Amino acid sequence: MSGWDVSPSGVATVVSHVGDVMTVLAEIAQAYADDMEGAARSAGTLAPGGASGGHGSQGGLVAAALAEFMAGTTDELSFVGVRVGRSVNGAVEAAVAYREGDLEMAAEAQRRAAGLVVPDMPAGWKTGRL
Repeated sequence: MSGWDVSPSGVATVVSHVGDVMTVLAEIAQAYADDMEGAARSAGTLAPGGASGGHGSQGGLVAAALAEFMAGTTDELSFVGVRVGRSVNGAVEAAVAYREGDLEMAAEAQRRAAGLVVPDMPAGWKTGRL
């Protein structure tokens, strides 16, 4: 016998908590993107005339570095969400398979019990009486 037992309601509780955390993480990731964009806009430029000069739409070195950093970390941030999503789906699928396996084992035990042959007993013998 294994040393563990899976509770479908326990799995549902954990999945719910993970969903709540993922919602917060999505909000944090959006705030991160917004903050990086704001930082890049506020970083200014080394272009003649500065950010308000004739080249105001041109980003400076800091803005370029921030944009490059964001591009480099986007895949990593996306990976976290994808990985958590797949892990949660795997846990749910495992819990369902576990439950179905339990139901299948119980049905098999009932089939075996129903299929037992009652031996011929001596005359006058009654069930439940030794």
